[in-house]
Amino acid sequence: MDENVVVSRARKLLKDAGIETAPVDVEALALHLGFKVSRVELSEGEAGNTFERRGQKYICVNEKDSVVRQRFTILHEIAHHVLKLPSLHGEKVPGDELERFTGRPQEEIACDVFAAECLVPWALIQPLAEDMNFTLEHLAELSERFQASRSCIASKFAQASEGHLAFVVAEDGVVKYSIGSKALRDARVWISTGIPLPQNSAAAKAHKAGISGLHEADIEGSDWSTSDDARRFACYEQATYHSPTRQTQSILNFEELDPRPVSNGNRERHDDDDLLEELDGRPGWSKYR
Repeated sequence: MDENVVVSRARKLLKDAGIETAPVDVEALALHLGFKVSRVELSEGEAGNTFERRGQKYICVNEKDSVVRQRFTILHEIAHHVLKLPSLHGEKVPGDELERFTGRPQEEIACDVFAAECLVPWALIQPLAEDMNFTLEHLAELSERFQASRSCIASKFAQASEGHLAFVVAEDGVVKYSIGSKALRDARVWISTGIPLPQNSAAAKAHKAGISGLHEADIEGSDWSTSDDARRFACYEQATYHSPTRQTQSILNFEELDPRPVSNGNRERHDDDDLLEELDGRPGWSKYR
């Protein structure tokens, strides 16, 4: 399913349910669609499941999971209902699959996109991107405010910001997801998926170390992007590594060194180009350093 459609339907659900504040009331969204939410003890590794009994629809989530994970699971299950996508993981949602990319069907990834859009609504994250820098510290603050994972926050922050920044997720040392700000795309700088982590990147060092933790690096923009225009930028990167999933997340802030265009004007095609246009108005963003 096209990502524009996924995002549009998530926004419509929020509007129809009258959700305008953070943290989003996910149980109110479930009730709006006729679901009852139950928190029960499920088998290890199971995040949740959905079923119908005597005409009543239920979403069950694992009470042993964190609140953030429970909220995401509820919305992932709602997404299957709203998007009318079959559940390809079966009746049970494996906890280690949520918010991952490797080996997952596009239908399941689409439901993750829907969940993220509901948890971090554009109308709420946009004004915050004006006043906060794109750093792990500020993302942690927003994660607590929205009761959403850092990856949800970082992805939406990148879309909302007017700065030159990007959020990149890699698994097993290969880039699986990349979202750049509109300003970065307008500067003709793209980060491709399916490529190995750049050798000089903080993420590559984190992956090589093989232990969870924070890594930082000051590198060239061209380390992350093959675009000619990337040579006009320096890049400050903060990266984290999660050893159980072998996943790195990179927070990239690009600083323009030479404003003169150097490309021949041929615009490279990139995955971000088809993303839904955001609401009118683009917030300002202060420098990260």
